[in-house]
Amino acid sequence: MKTYQVSMQRVVSSAGPRASFIMTVQATSSAMAKVTAEAQYPGYRCINGPVPAR
Repeated sequence: MKTYQVSMQRVVSSAGPRASFIMTVQATSSAMAKVTAEAQYPGYRCINGPVPAR
């Protein structure tokens, strides 16, 4: 497992109070990090590719 930082942006106005934020997820690949992040926050999308956390 690797740690990735994912930039999330709200796409549904009723999804939550924050318009955008960066979260950290653990996944086996960057593609899985994107899927994991979007599953944890319905109404938000990953706006760019996940990057490995330092």
